[in-house]
Parts: sequence; structure tokens; C-alpha cells
Amino acid sequence: MKILRKILFYLFLTAYLILCPLIILYALGYIFTPKVEEGFAKTGLVHIETLPASAPISIGNRRYTEKTPATIRNLLSGRYDVKVLLPRYRPWERKVEVEPGKAVNFEKILLMPQKLKIQTLIASTFQDLWPVPKTRYLVLKGGETLGDLKIFEWRNGTVRSMLPEGSPFMAARCVRIFTVKGSSFVLIQAKAPSGMKFLGCQLDKDKPEVEDLSVLFEKGEPQEVLWEGSRPDYLFARYGQDLSRFDLEKMSALPDFLTKIRGFGLFKGKVYALCGSLIVRLGSNAKRGEEALVEKGIFLENLFRGDEKYQIDFISNNKICFLGERGEFFSNVLPYRFVDGGVSGYQTDSDSRKVALWQKERVGVLDFERPEHKKEFFERGPEIDWVFEKGKSIRQAYFVYDAAYLLFCDEDKIFLARVGERDIPPEKLVRVREQSGFFYSEKTGKLYYLEPSRGEFVAADILPEGITFSGVISELEKGTQEVLP
Repeated sequence: MKILRKILFYLFLTAYLILCPLIILYALGYIFTPKVEEGFAKTGLVHIETLPASAPISIGNRRYTEKTPATIRNLLSGRYDVKVLLPRYRPWERKVEVEPGKAVNFEKILLMPQKLKIQTLIASTFQDLWPVPKTRYLVLKGGETLGDLKIFEWRNGTVRSMLPEGSPFMAARCVRIFTVKGSSFVLIQAKAPSGMKFLGCQLDKDKPEVEDLSVLFEKGEPQEVLWEGSRPDYLFARYGQDLSRFDLEKMSALPDFLTKIRGFGLFKGKVYALCGSLIVRLGSNAKRGEEALVEKGIFLENLFRGDEKYQIDFISNNKICFLGERGEFFSNVLPYRFVDGGVSGYQTDSDSRKVALWQKERVGVLDFERPEHKKEFFERGPEIDWVFEKGKSIRQAYFVYDAAYLLFCDEDKIFLARVGERDIPPEKLVRVREQSGFFYSEKTGKLYYLEPSRGEFVAADILPEGITFSGVISELEKGTQEVLP
């Protein structure tokens, strides 16, 4: 019996001495392979997350039993084809270089269906679609008159007329609609037989509310009108280099509230204006001549050279964007001047950390919160990542899936592009009515647009229903990094 116990003891000891180092090496990312002289090679790994989840994974010539989200370990260094093939969805494929001791992370992969689910919301013909930015409202233009305007609330899917029934302005021709991000108040400029009209409309009422504000606009058609909130006390209208203030309670106008300005913006009850190369500020309810100097200097003279006008947009508490008449795009963040011209529009993400901006032939992303570079000779600041540069007539863009993707319209086609993968062609999704707008909501995951043949108002599912963006806790941080000792 003693001999048997000794034999068993030495057998277990031998197994321990052999297996324990192998287990430790395996945990440290080493595997045994006859392909290297030492017999052991340090490995890398690939992590993949998809929406929808539970998608099969192939790396190289091997199909794995794991499904997304999954981490595929013990990959020898080299170049691999990584494929995700989910039935009824478009295939996803990338080439990746696996390095010893490092991880490659593919997160927030959005798998698009082979055939998009499209729902007809209103089976009527519309000419155009205008989103009211950062609200739940879309304006649908069915014809040339105000009576042809509909309001669609995308959160609950309801639709109603812009004007109340029996309004005397039903036959007036719509000239322009002024909107401000986050405000359910809109200003309509319309041409009636009696002359030009300016109508204030509250969209968040159960029944349409319209007020004739034409008496305030004695100076004619303004180039720009801004206000704050959904129940504004004042409207500010720019006429050339002069700014007028309209008191909506007293129905009074204060012309030349500011003069010789090149642009203005509103933020937390104050008016900020570019006067020459100076930035000045005064309260919304201040008297004429009470402005205070905010910023001046030679660098402002160099930045705002010439006499061009600018739109000034406070996208957050500490970030301001300037869009010039010729499409210059500036910010108060280094390096200040990002694009010298040609920018026709931009859109921020939900946190105002990123800006999608577009020119006629390209669309890109400016990330204000990009990681700091290692110490460099010159401080660089954020830079624009041009996602797509072969467009013909790009006119609109939205962030998708927590800013991992961009939806943009080029001519009459809408594309989906992955941010940070400029070498991967964007996916074509749908065609839209020529020169019409579109809208994407991250809350519903739907793309709203006018279909090209009859102009019907439809919605396409971009994200699966019920998706939330609390995020998936990954064992890896973003990017390629060291994860094994």
C-alpha cells in the first residue's frame, strides 16, 4: 500500500511540475508551437462586439464556436482575415495584424440587414423635410403654401397641420422657416397678398398656436434670427451689420441693439457678437450701448481677417463654433482654424464632444475630446478625420450608434460610414427624393426621409428596436494596447 501511495504521489508531482508551468505560460499568453525555435510563442487576441449580437466569427481559415461579443485568444502573430457572417445581414470583413502581447478591439460593429425594414408613415406626396434641430419635430412640406405644411412628432408618430384650422394665412406662400436648436418655437416667413408676414409658431402645444409678429419686422427680411428657449422673451434679427431686438411680450422693436457686427450668438441670457476683431457681450435685456469687451488681440485679427460674416454657435459651456459665409470653420479650441472654406453645414453628437461637418465632396468628424498626443514639438489640438472624400454633392450628416458611424446624404443616396475607417467604402442604404432633407434619431434608431418615386414619408430601421447605449463593459480598452505582461 505504501508503494502504491508513493507511486501516486510521484505521478501527481510529475504532472504538477509539467502542467503548472504550461498553465502559467498559457495564462500569460504563450502557447506551445513547433513553428518557433523556443517551442513557445507569445500570442495576441481579437475582441469583437456587434449589434445585433450572437454573430458567428471566423478568423483566418477557422470558424469559432464563440459568438459576439467574444474575445478570441491565443492567436499567433500575423495577418488575418476577420469575418462576421450573420444570416440575413450584410457580411462584415476586415484585415487585421495580430502582434504578440497585444489586443485588437473591434467594438460597436453595426451589422446592417440585407434588406432594410422600411415603413410608410404618411402615404402622401411631400416635396421636402426639415428637422427642427434637437427637438422631436419634423416639418413636412407638401406644397408651396403654409396650409401644405405638416408637423410630425417622431417620438409618438403623430402628425398635424402647422397652422390651426381656419387660419387666414393658409394660402400664404412659405418663404423660409427659422429654427433654433432645442427650441419648439419656430418663425415662419411667408408671402401673403397683403405683403411679407412673419409668424411665430409653438409646436409643443396640443393644438397649433400661431402669432403674427410681422409688425416687428418693419426693416424687412433679416439674414439671421436667433432666440433662446421654447418660450422666448426676445428675438434677435441681423440686418447686414446691425442687430435688432424684438420684445415679444411688449411687441416692441429696438433697432440697432448692436451695430457694426460680423456675427452674433446667444448663450444663457447673453448676446455675444463679433465686432471687427473684438468679441463683446451684453445681456439680452440690456440697453443699447451696455456691451462689455470679452476678448481682443492680434490673434483675433489674424483669425477673423477681412469683413466676412459668421454664425456663432455655443455648442457647450466651453466650446464655440464659427461658420463663415464662404464656409470657413473655426472654434475657440486650438488650432482655432479647422477648414479654410467650403463647409456647408455641421452637426454635433448628443454630448457635443464631436462635430460632423461636410463640404460638397467630403464629410468628416472633429473630435474635441481626442486623447492627448505624446509630447510634441508643436501643440496640435484636435484634427478633422475625413471619413469620406469622394462625394459629389454631400448636404447633410448625422452621428449613429453613439458616434461610431456617420449617416450622410450624397446627391439622392444615403450612406453609412464607420468613423475612423476612411479606407473602407461606406455602405449605400437608400435613395431619397432629390434635394430633400432627411433625419436620423438615435432614440428611435430610425432614418426618416422621403422616398424618391412619390415623395411619401417613410422610416427605415438603422438600429434594432429597443437598443440602449449604456454600453457594454469590455475587458479591453479602446484601440490597440498592451493587455498581456
